[in-house]
Amino acid sequence: MPVRPDVDAPADSVLCADDGTPLARMRLHDDDGQRVAADVRPWPGVAPSAVAAQARHDLAGLRLETPDDGLVGALVAGGLELRRAATELRHDLTGLPMPPTLPTGWTLAAPGWDDDLARACDAAYGPDHPDGRWQADDTRQIRAMFDSDDPVPPLRTASARVLGPDGRSAGHVLCAGPVPWTDDVCGWILNIAVAPHAQGNGLGRALLVHALHGTRGAGLPALGLSVADRNPARRLYDDTGFRTHRRVLSVLLPGSTEHPVPS
Repeated sequence: MPVRPDVDAPADSVLCADDGTPLARMRLHDDDGQRVAADVRPWPGVAPSAVAAQARHDLAGLRLETPDDGLVGALVAGGLELRRAATELRHDLTGLPMPPTLPTGWTLAAPGWDDDLARACDAAYGPDHPDGRWQADDTRQIRAMFDSDDPVPPLRTASARVLGPDGRSAGHVLCAGPVPWTDDVCGWILNIAVAPHAQGNGLGRALLVHALHGTRGAGLPALGLSVADRNPARRLYDDTGFRTHRRVLSVLLPGSTEHPVPS
């Protein structure tokens, strides 16, 4: 069987060669309808090229996520595209910075979603943003979280909007937790954004510090996030005490497999 459960770690799976030789460990899960082979790590002594070839055959159609540069190099050499290069960060919620004083007229408000916030996020994620433009699907997913807790409910104690002197939303931080896609128990920052016209006022730091305190208040042991390479916000995360957890390199494997990959 090309993909089988890992007897030593029941939550993991093993990608095998056609003769049953183990090639890589991984975790299989769904991400809003997209099947994902996460944290793919070649077996000791196995060439990344062998893992890449078997993955293209037996994990076709899945998004492959790995910290292994050699595996990504083999996939890219075979004509595939590196879709995202990012670093997962964690904060252990100790030594938290004090909430900063907001500029006159600016306030933090209860989390939620409105048209002003949609416009703020659309403006914040411009064409040169490392994660690309804001999409209608991003808005749909956030609305679903608040309307039906789908796919996860918001962690309201750690989430907030920032309101300008005119009382309109100019940014937010949206957290969930604990989340099912991590290998540790933690809260997760799904999105943090401040509209360009409101940047430079310390609002991003205020939202981030709110998320840290709110996650600790919810009784969770850590707060995590994923930051894409070249995102200037990385400096803020480092400055507030986040530390590297692991690298995540993502490649979409083309095609479809004749044999469904087990859940």
